[in-house]
Amino acid sequence: MSRNKIKLLFIHLTLIVSVLLMLRCSSNNQFTEDIAIQKDITEAVNNYNSEDWQIRLKSVKSISKYSNTVYAKNSLLLILKATDDSHSKVRIEALKILKDMKAPAAEEKIGSMALGDENSNVRFFAFSALEEYGNITNEDIFINGLDDTDWLVREAALRGLMKIKDPEIQVKYLEVILNAINDPNISIKLTAISNLNIKDPLIYKELTEIINDKKSGLSVLKAALEKIKGYKIDSKTKKRIIELLTHRDKNVRLLSLQALKQDELKSDL
Repeated sequence: MSRNKIKLLFIHLTLIVSVLLMLRCSSNNQFTEDIAIQKDITEAVNNYNSEDWQIRLKSVKSISKYSNTVYAKNSLLLILKATDDSHSKVRIEALKILKDMKAPAAEEKIGSMALGDENSNVRFFAFSALEEYGNITNEDIFINGLDDTDWLVREAALRGLMKIKDPEIQVKYLEVILNAINDPNISIKLTAISNLNIKDPLIYKELTEIINDKKSGLSVLKAALEKIKGYKIDSKTKKRIIELLTHRDKNVRLLSLQALKQDELKSDL
């Protein structure tokens, strides 16, 4: 064998050994990391057994960093246990983590908390977490949530209902949405308008009434201008939108211009 071939073979062998050593080192580092994380999770579980709710809260927070990692399953049992904690702040923290995880195993529990927890703040966070699933099987839970005595909970339930991943859901609950648009609570009204993804003559009527009402609040007005885009605008409303081109708020001016341009394009079709 020539010297050059021997030299090339030696270089190849050196490279192979280097790669093997790197893989071994990486494997050892991963093993060390796994041990540290398992220890961290075990410590959080042990701390959760404390009678002090603040320590329990801290343990749940400490485990949240694993909610979207390969160690999520290892921490899920503790988080689910925390949803039954006697202190509302601990239950809320658990719901915040579950909202990020969207674990299928937690969906039913979250739904029961949304309707059954005695604390309105917990119910609010439960509806917010349930919204992330976008599951049509939860529509009845959201509908029942609209009867809650707390308006923040009702708002979260409405948003969850309107964000269900089914193209027919808003058509099905058009009356519910129309009632929400006319709700005396501005936040609920705004939630209903902002989350619209359907077109309907009855919705158009509500939007034009908001736009033509000079007493409409700024946030609701902007939401209505955003959602009226794509409709064929009547002459009265168009005149009002033209007036809004000189509005003091630059976003109102921009939305008005966009609505008029889209109406013009629709007329050209």
